[in-house]
Amino acid sequence: MPRHPFGPNLRTILERAPVQAARSFLGAPSGTSGPVVDLATLGPSVEKDDLVDFVSGLEQDVLKQLEDLSREVVDLSVGKGVTSLTTVVDRELQNTDIAVFQAQPDELCKSVWVFASFRNVFMDAQSFYKARRHREHGNLYSAFVVSGEGLAAFGSENVDEDELAKRVSKALDLKSKTSVVAIDLPKTATYPRSVMVAVRHGGVLSSIIDHRDDGLRETRYYRPGEEAILIYTPSQQKLEICARGYLVRETTSRTFAEVVLGQDLKKTPLTGRNFNLDRFRTSLRLPFPDFEDVEITQAKVTEIETRLGSWKRRLLLQVTADDDIEEFADRFMGTARTAAAHFGYSRVSIAVGYTYREGGESGTLKLWVSSGNTSNAPNDRDPKLRDLGVRLLEFWGIMEHLQLLEETERARYFENLLFLYDFPEDEMSGAGLSRGGVDRQRLISAKILEKKGRQDIVLIEDDNGSTEADVETGTHKGTLEVKGPFGEEAGTVPEDDYVIYRIDRPYLSEIIFDALRRELGARRAVVFSDFFADFGKVPIGSETIPVYLIRALDTHKKPEQLDLEFRRRHHAGPGLILSAGDTSIRYLGPNVVIPLHRVVSVEEDEIVLDPEALEHDFRAGQLLIMAGEAPQLIHHNPKHATLRIPGLPPFNFFAEKCILLFRRLVDANRAGERDVPTGRLMADMGSKSPQQLFSKADWQHLRDVYIERGEKKSWRLCEPHRCD
Repeated sequence: MPRHPFGPNLRTILERAPVQAARSFLGAPSGTSGPVVDLATLGPSVEKDDLVDFVSGLEQDVLKQLEDLSREVVDLSVGKGVTSLTTVVDRELQNTDIAVFQAQPDELCKSVWVFASFRNVFMDAQSFYKARRHREHGNLYSAFVVSGEGLAAFGSENVDEDELAKRVSKALDLKSKTSVVAIDLPKTATYPRSVMVAVRHGGVLSSIIDHRDDGLRETRYYRPGEEAILIYTPSQQKLEICARGYLVRETTSRTFAEVVLGQDLKKTPLTGRNFNLDRFRTSLRLPFPDFEDVEITQAKVTEIETRLGSWKRRLLLQVTADDDIEEFADRFMGTARTAAAHFGYSRVSIAVGYTYREGGESGTLKLWVSSGNTSNAPNDRDPKLRDLGVRLLEFWGIMEHLQLLEETERARYFENLLFLYDFPEDEMSGAGLSRGGVDRQRLISAKILEKKGRQDIVLIEDDNGSTEADVETGTHKGTLEVKGPFGEEAGTVPEDDYVIYRIDRPYLSEIIFDALRRELGARRAVVFSDFFADFGKVPIGSETIPVYLIRALDTHKKPEQLDLEFRRRHHAGPGLILSAGDTSIRYLGPNVVIPLHRVVSVEEDEIVLDPEALEHDFRAGQLLIMAGEAPQLIHHNPKHATLRIPGLPPFNFFAEKCILLFRRLVDANRAGERDVPTGRLMADMGSKSPQQLFSKADWQHLRDVYIERGEKKSWRLCEPHRCD
């Protein structure tokens, strides 16, 4: 049907499904507003061609909505979507309904039938399908270890859905109703028996401008649906969660562990696992542990894989458990071995021989670990071998326990978090972290920092100034040898200073936003760019004003672009911008800028925002730009000044020539000289016209608002009442 304006999924339903099934899909209710399409004009025995022609005549926005719904239906009719749908149907429908489901002609018709007849069951099957995809691909996914006794027989009947919904809603500070549904998932070839819990709630309140049939416009408010999907596997004591946002996953998991599993998280915090292959950079040999209950008779690396500059190119070496992989790597990998020692390995496999002291049970345990933070050890079906694999990886330093920051720790490390948040880049050296007083080990275990590698070239000072030098592994642990440009010895440096750490900026940002949102009493925090977020309008004293958070302001390469962005938001009115770090910039657009450390403190492991200090600094900033009835240019530093003309929002300049231009206009205005000749105004500027000093966007905001042409080739400050 190429002549019809359909998306691929809607076309699949219209082409492959019988006409009555396609009609039931189109006529199925969508939310509380009823069906997307009104089929009242179609007869009960409509032919497929007539149905296709009818759909072809629908508006594009309706076709887009139908395409989105069609994709959901098609997803559950192919591949793992089929087993997801069948699993949920078998557990939620009655025998007679299951018989009707099984009698449908094919998998697409089954999906359509459940979509049209049992929307809640369809939604649960969607949740299961999403969870399977996320847990296999790792996106929007977290996993935790839950310790405890008496959980082996745990099932969906143990979930108090109403209580969990209430507690999650409170923990996440949700403004809309939260619902919970729990389903038992059977054992499969890949996964043991588990329980799935879907937590659903409305997202941040949004709105659209709707054009009504009578020609009028109105604002319609809605909450997009949000969902967190938990999967608890009792035999592995493993809690997995899929949701958008680290804090949602963390908070929901904590609440589930406390409310449903009865965990005391103060005594036994929720922990995750991280797999690290760094130890293999220097050696592929493994020592034998001295366990009391089991003797390790063999521990050999049998497979190593390294990526060659791209995930599409890889080098793989496999040997038997009787071979010495170290010897084979030196002989056959050549320069790739050197590269692997620097960049690390992407996958390592290990063969372990073992004999249990009691009972004499023996065998070979095959372990593998991927740098994608996965391993088969925690998922072994045999509890004894699963425990042994985990203990071995811990002994070798390959597996580390992760423990996300507790509420009190977020306050304790808040200065560290702000320092990292304000840093302009996403990677920082160990030396930079030390200068900022950052507790590297704790923030690594909390997943906020991650080791990425280390520098191999550094700058050293000599008689000729700064030159590049190579750093190589030192003779002593924790040190690096510095080699000059001609290979000469240039001293020893601490290895930690040259390790590169990656900042998990999305997670870090969520922690900062959530803490400030709660202290400000804001309902939301919307990220508009990599550098600033909007908290909406917040009560400050007797007023309600827009409040923003900005980072890396003092190191921003083009602060004039930020100023332009905030001038575009002038319709929100003068507001307040909280800067994560110190800055000399006092205003952006009509907004007062206040460094966050001046109004936020940590008291008894709590982050506290001082509302009186916040209001005082905001009023003081407003007073400075509103004082006086004459135009003024407020200098902050040689390259930053703020122009203030009574009745107009302040305007920032970040270039010396722009500041000089308006300095001359303001001085002339104060001296009673309204018009300044262009020649005198542009003297020593290297330009013939003011317009040439500004970007096109800046000039559009300046011309006939702050500056206008005077008489006889001159320019003057604009008077607000003359330029409206």
